[in-house]
Amino acid sequence: ADISGADPDDAGKILANAIIKLMQKTGIPNGLSEVGYVKADIDQLVAGTLPQHRVTKLSPQPANAADLTELFLDSLTCW
Repeated sequence: ADISGADPDDAGKILANAIIKLMQKTGIPNGLSEVGYVKADIDQLVAGTLPQHRVTKLSPQPANAADLTELFLDSLTCW
């Protein structure tokens, strides 16, 4: 993407759009729903994620059930 005239405040949106285009171009599924997960699976995904300290400890802030629920809900579809 040509970002030469972009406002720095738009950097996040520009990067997100570029990543989505790359995901689409390479055939990456459009979120968890495209690989078979539904909203009813979220609680189980959260419960299975919380004890995975090798993953959750890499987070820049402590992982909690509410944040993970929001993350998984937002991840059902990416675009």
